[in-house]
Amino acid sequence: MKANMNHELVLNAEAFAIATQMYVRLRRVSARVIDVMYLVHDKNYAKHIIEIALATEDTELERYATRLSALVDLYPEPEAALDEVKDDFNGAVEGADPYSSEVTAEEIYQAQVGHHYIGALR
Repeated sequence: MKANMNHELVLNAEAFAIATQMYVRLRRVSARVIDVMYLVHDKNYAKHIIEIALATEDTELERYATRLSALVDLYPEPEAALDEVKDDFNGAVEGADPYSSEVTAEEIYQAQVGHHYIGALR
């Protein structure tokens, strides 16, 4: 499990580095802006950006696209990642007390004190 997490961190770091370079180059070449964080986490979006980069016929973008396409194949499948997040969320919700997040009158008053102060200055 730990080795898998380390592999994902290295993969994300490498993909992020390439994506930021692509961001700058795409903006210069075609005035196009991409979402780097979304590119790092979404396989389909990464493939779409690779196609856009190749369509520009810029040699530097082609080099980045080639490097990124090798990493995109290593991205985890979105279904597996989504199921893992759902399991973590469901485990956290089952153990929680539904009434523990109820707001008290004191908390409401404390939240409003700042507003009273600002209003008094006007």
